Amino acid sequence: MNSNEPEQSAAEMRSLLRFAQGLGLDETTVREIYEAVGREAMATGASDDTRMAEVRKRMLAAARGA
Repeated sequence: MNSNEPEQSAAEMRSLLRFAQGLGLDETTVREIYEAVGREAMATGASDDTRMAEVRKRMLAAARGA
């Protein structure tokens, strides 16, 4: 783990929580999505951009109730 990861994760969560407010999602849902996608990205070697795009995509789906 590089020393930048905790700060990057915190910054990503702040950004995602602001996005979630507009979608009406709660913090628990956002954290669950973020962690699940993070595990999948680690297993597949997905880039940070791809990982964050997937998180936002799943948040949109959750907001629609899909």
